[in-house]
Amino acid sequence: MGPTEQEKETGNHWPIWTLMFGLFLCISPVDGCPHKCSCSGSHVDCQGQGFRTVPKGIPRNTERLDLDRNNITRITKVDFSGLKNLRVLHLEDNQISVIERGAFQDIEKLERLRLNRNKLQVLPELLFQTTSKLGRL
Repeated sequence: MGPTEQEKETGNHWPIWTLMFGLFLCISPVDGCPHKCSCSGSHVDCQGQGFRTVPKGIPRNTERLDLDRNNITRITKVDFSGLKNLRVLHLEDNQISVIERGAFQDIEKLERLRLNRNKLQVLPELLFQTTSKLGRL
């Protein structure tokens, strides 16, 4: 059975669109996982990837975020905004010298924060005001 007259005129592009959509899914980040990171459930692992800033596109359901061994120099007040479920944050072995006031205000469930081996001299006042569950720093 051959193509209908309408298919001849307009062209049947479904196979091409299907192929393009499939290719798009293959190159798109899985569940919004940041480029160069790996995501598994609610754990985002971005260790040792040479980041100079906190990567964009961290999934909102993230509970554990590993950013160890990068070249991050500054933590801004928007880096972790919207990550309301974040409980564990690892930032050791970076070059962090500044953490802006309000940087942790959205992560009220934060229980563990690692900042070892950075270049911090001073922390802003009230930096941990909203992180009442923080038990390990």
